[in-house]
Amino acid sequence: MRIFYVTQGVHRTGGQLVNLDHVAALRRFGYDARLLFVRPEGEPPGAFAPEFPAGFDAPWSVGAPSLAADDIAVVGEMFGAGALAVMDAPCRKILHNQGPYYSFSAFLDVPSIERWGAEAMILPSGFAADMLRRMGWTRPLHVVRPALDPGFASAGGPRRLRIAATVNRRPQEWRLIRGAFRSLRPDLGEVPWIEIRDMSRAQVAQAMAGSELFLALGEREGLGLPPLEALATGALVVGFTGGGGREYATPENGDWFDEGAYIEIAETLARRVDELRAGETFEARRAAGRAAAAGFSREAFEAQLAAAWASIAGEP
Repeated sequence: MRIFYVTQGVHRTGGQLVNLDHVAALRRFGYDARLLFVRPEGEPPGAFAPEFPAGFDAPWSVGAPSLAADDIAVVGEMFGAGALAVMDAPCRKILHNQGPYYSFSAFLDVPSIERWGAEAMILPSGFAADMLRRMGWTRPLHVVRPALDPGFASAGGPRRLRIAATVNRRPQEWRLIRGAFRSLRPDLGEVPWIEIRDMSRAQVAQAMAGSELFLALGEREGLGLPPLEALATGALVVGFTGGGGREYATPENGDWFDEGAYIEIAETLARRVDELRAGETFEARRAAGRAAAAGFSREAFEAQLAAAWASIAGEP
């Protein structure tokens, strides 16, 4: 039996790195886990060069092997090309659904996922699992919450009075909240706003650890790693749960809002700036945030992953 996580060969962002983490951990457990690369449409074979971050310098499997009946293909919920690549193979199939809001990007509906052959799903949170159950999925679900990079908890250095955010999901909301903040409080116009983009994980950790405030801009998240990473650094988090953030968001560890609360978020950021300037340290809130992030440890991730695959495939 072989386990193939089907990917397009690019590994830069959260969900892509989670796939690598799964494969690496499964190999440590003793499973024959690999990556099966599906070349992007129209790209010639000679130009196809899988990308790996440091520590994952070589693929374990390149190209599409002949899949046997006892092999298992694991495909992401949005990766239609990957689903098509293994659709007619006699292997078993698992959907790695990291984004339940995108469950019907590659598939029309739950019956379509079942007809494709998915016998179970792996999801990143209890929130995501509950969402799939409510949408009609009745086959097995396995929650495997990802492990936070320990570099976030250990990031240090001087913390500045500034607002950082990962902006890619909500660039317009970022501009709206920043504009409302500056309009309502022109006296706080000198507070810097930092966009986190095109950075390594270590650089992201330093940017969060060096900022008093992190604006959570998650949207349609299965879990939402950036706010969790910010909590691990001790930054004060203000913003949206994005859905999946409900897995860890509490009134004790952050200021969390539902959709549409743009002005309220701007007002809260300004209030937190005022309190920080007045000498408030927010030690209890920072401790609560670190405690929430600590629940996403390497040990917890590996225990859930081992349990999921023992159920799916048996012991290695």
